Amino acid sequence: MTTLIDVVVFDLGGVVCAYQPDRRLRVLADLASTTPSRVRALLFDSGLEARAERGELTPDDTYDAVVEALGGNVKRDDVRRAWSRAFVPDGELLATVRRVRRPTALFTNNGPIIEDCLTHELSAVTTAFDRLLVSWRLGSTKPDIEAFAKASAALGAPAGSVLFVDDDIDNVRAAARAGWISHRYRGPARLRDLFDAHDLLPRGG
Repeated sequence: MTTLIDVVVFDLGGVVCAYQPDRRLRVLADLASTTPSRVRALLFDSGLEARAERGELTPDDTYDAVVEALGGNVKRDDVRRAWSRAFVPDGELLATVRRVRRPTALFTNNGPIIEDCLTHELSAVTTAFDRLLVSWRLGSTKPDIEAFAKASAALGAPAGSVLFVDDDIDNVRAAARAGWISHRYRGPARLRDLFDAHDLLPRGG
């Protein structure tokens, strides 16, 4: 007997998309006439992006801080386009998502810039899902247990009815502690086997 699943939740980078942050760094470095390592230090090692992911910065504050860190002469739209380059959608995985016979949600540790990307450059990802959960809006990031509790509340689903797919073992373990049914992602084939076991895909499809 399989567990009744109300919603299937997926991580973004490393599951729905290949995560290639060096692509983003190179484009941002070109925009700011600096080096990728300098961009990493200014935006990521500094804790700026982590603050945005936790919801400590508004969208305007996030963009303003990034533009200022890059020298003040970079346009917001160019920042957004560069940010999106870190994520390469997996067409095979997205095709599987569209076949799932339950509501689906994307749950990502990211700030306002990626949320903008998901309505622009990465819109093909967003349209595959019924719901979008971005950590900055929840005010908590995975693997904090609070993030999963807030996500359950936002989804309106009991923890034990949520199936969660993430490539990060710390997130998978935290989700399990929060009562979610968690699965570490190891490729589309194993994922389809998991979904078949829970009767989440159309029969004979």
